[in-house]
Amino acid sequence: MATNRRRVPRLFLERDLGGDTLTLDEREAHYLGHVLRLKRGDELVVFDGNGTERAASVRGVQRRGAELELGATLEALPASRLDLTLVQALPKSDAMDLIVQKATELGVRTIVPVYTEFSVVKLDEDRVERRLEHWRRIAQSACEQCGRHQPPAIRAPDALAAALDAVPAADTKIALDLDARSRLAGSADVPARVVAAVGPEGGFGANDWRLLDAADFRRTGLGPRVLRAETAAIAACAVAQALWGDL
Repeated sequence: MATNRRRVPRLFLERDLGGDTLTLDEREAHYLGHVLRLKRGDELVVFDGNGTERAASVRGVQRRGAELELGATLEALPASRLDLTLVQALPKSDAMDLIVQKATELGVRTIVPVYTEFSVVKLDEDRVERRLEHWRRIAQSACEQCGRHQPPAIRAPDALAAALDAVPAADTKIALDLDARSRLAGSADVPARVVAAVGPEGGFGANDWRLLDAADFRRTGLGPRVLRAETAAIAACAVAQALWGDL
């Protein structure tokens, strides 16, 4: 079974990928047949997010399940050398979905949603679990499309103060500020770990900046134009990967 991973679909499965065959449940079979539009004999790649990728082909697709034939073990695409964490104030509408998708494509390791002074979105406990599952599925789908093996860790939304206390130590910590004179730029010392904080619509408030300043975040701009929250997040991740990662 010869498989060119750049030309065939990829399917994320949170299960053991050992053996010669694999049975999919009804939801997975529906995705295989109606979203990926695969049929008997078509090739794909399956991966588990823990380091295992295998070539596969479809043996059959039924309404309530499907069966795959598993082939050779493949080498997973290496992760970016940059350990990048995105601290993102929850934006309105579906902007967070876009941020999760593009941050995954850009190699972000951890996404930390936060509530800030100007945050409009507030999630109750029931909605938090549903949104987390929703974001994780978006990240998994993005991995399938971009070739990445392991989806980013996505934390439950928390207040900015609590989230900053839980953020791991980093070589570089930046917070986007429209009024900042400094810009993201390369340096002789290449950081291995970077944390980027992006505010909501309207940016960070005075109380947010007190917390960020106390946590040693450097105020950084992305140029003269006012960017939407989702655009700013994507731009910051892209620039960081271009400067210090594998972009």
